[in-house]
Formats: sequence, C-alpha cells, structure tokens
Amino acid sequence: MNRRSQSRQSNTFLQDNPEYNLKYNELLKEARVWNNSSQYWLGLEATRRAKCLLNGDVDGYKQVKHSHELYYPYVIEKISMNLVR
Repeated sequence: MNRRSQSRQSNTFLQDNPEYNLKYNELLKEARVWNNSSQYWLGLEATRRAKCLLNGDVDGYKQVKHSHELYYPYVIEKISMNLVR
C-alpha cells in the first residue's frame, strides 16, 4: 500500500471559519504571553481554548474559566501543605 496515494485527513474547521482561525491565533499568542510571564495557569486555559477550536468544539471554546477559579486551587493546596508541616 502506497502511503502517498492515501488522502490526508486535515482539519478544515479553521479554514472554513476565518473568524475562529483569528481567535485561534490570538489564543496561541495569549498563551505564549502568559507562559512567559510565569502565569502558567492562565496560559493553560488559553491553550485549552485554542485546542477546542482546533478540534472544532465551539462550545468548549466559549466556556471561559476566570482567573480566580484557576489560581485559588493552587493557593489553597500550598496553604494546606504549609499547615501540615
């Protein structure tokens, strides 16, 4: 079986919807900025939303977690670890 003759499956959602393609690129840039600013939990959220767009999941993209929801689990975990010591 010749691999070159097989058709490649490509993601056409972003090609068919240029407004989501623009949002995808903005989210990748936002994730890069947050990660370079040591705000990793915000970078992960932007990356999650970008992956949703890449997979064509618009509902997952529209679900936004706010920064206090992302940050406080880390703070609570760190505080509880310090109290145990």
